[in-house]
Amino acid sequence: MEIREGLASSGKTPVRIFVGSESAQGRAERILIWSIEQVRDPGRVYEIFLMKELSGFDRRKWLTGFTNYRFAIPTFAGQAGRAIYNDVDQIYLADPGTLFDHDLKEHGFLSIAQNDTSVMVMDCQKMAPIWSLEAAKFERKNALVQRALEVPNLWGPLEPEWNARDEEYRAGQSKV
Repeated sequence: MEIREGLASSGKTPVRIFVGSESAQGRAERILIWSIEQVRDPGRVYEIFLMKELSGFDRRKWLTGFTNYRFAIPTFAGQAGRAIYNDVDQIYLADPGTLFDHDLKEHGFLSIAQNDTSVMVMDCQKMAPIWSLEAAKFERKNALVQRALEVPNLWGPLEPEWNARDEEYRAGQSKV
């Protein structure tokens, strides 16, 4: 998503959002992208990457058709900068740029719980040695999460409003 026509650039770094998806999720993809368009900073660039049906990944033991794509993001992002990961079945109720700009402190990634990676913001340089492309292709999700958790302070907590399930939704507070 480019800067809206007629508007000046905010001068902020483009927001990179990687979305785990699969062929049957076309409608969910459109809804997620639409939701971002509704709440984004119109003076900022948003780069959205749909990750689905990627070759070379061993998907036989995955719970979804996109389970491990999230761990390849540091490689896909050139092992530099920040990135957001979202499962496809989510909608934004607040500007994802706020999540992208979130203070990571010393952490490599933030999520609402250590074992919940359906929404993450990450430092791709810090995460690249832990979540390599080869590991994402062939290792189990739990092993990849555990490897990251074994590094002191690599994981950090993200406010729950950034990943509210249906029953957790709070009007005016929930952001995803």
